[in-house]
Amino acid sequence: MTKKLTILFLVIFQLSVAQHYDTVVLDTGNIDATNEVYKVGNTYVFNYEIIRNGKILKLKTNKGMYASTVFELVPLVSPAIEVDRIRLIVQQVSDAERTNEGQTEISYIQEPLSRGMSLTGLVDNADNIWLHPIRTGFFNALQTAPFPFVKKPLKVGNEWSDKMAIGKNWGNVLWGTWEEPLLLSYHYKVTTMEMVKTAFGTIECYVIESNAKSDIGETKLKSYFSEIYGFVRLEYELLNGIKVNFWLMDFKKG
Repeated sequence: MTKKLTILFLVIFQLSVAQHYDTVVLDTGNIDATNEVYKVGNTYVFNYEIIRNGKILKLKTNKGMYASTVFELVPLVSPAIEVDRIRLIVQQVSDAERTNEGQTEISYIQEPLSRGMSLTGLVDNADNIWLHPIRTGFFNALQTAPFPFVKKPLKVGNEWSDKMAIGKNWGNVLWGTWEEPLLLSYHYKVTTMEMVKTAFGTIECYVIESNAKSDIGETKLKSYFSEIYGFVRLEYELLNGIKVNFWLMDFKKG
């Protein structure tokens, strides 16, 4: 199969079923009951920063997806910041209500002004944990990077790969544009374990370094994963020199 036909097949496949990587192991039965970390009712609050041209930025306006994306980056000290943190809530829904078939429902809320809620999914079971990032407004850029993803059992030195195609509607002049569906080839490796300081104590984390290669360049994600709290820190390197960091600042069990 040619590269162009492969990309077309992947795009058509993703339009017909829930979006996920080829190797992600989904649950076919009681989906939420298998969750080992991201249990229904849990709440995770993340702080974030966007680094561009050496300056630390946050978001004023930030809404929309695809062509309707509207956002404004402002300095960290600006009084105009409307999106100061991101809240992730693991939702209880029926199978018929799931945004992504076969995945646990999650919502992302931009705070403190609750600038809209976006619904998506995650996979959490004995085989793997795979998480859709927030993709509202500026965060559409994260679609070009590796998704937070761990394959079990976790062990330093373990590696895995995957791929996914994304449409041009995810592009932007700030982080890259393309016309043909863009095939992303991912590679992940557990490189070490570290003790990570958080707002709720110092915790042991696996460090997973990953990249996504495509015709327009390479993006990276360094994730810090705790078997108790999940992903506690995410460090993205996007195209055009943009960096985005998230870190867990609060956690509540459901």
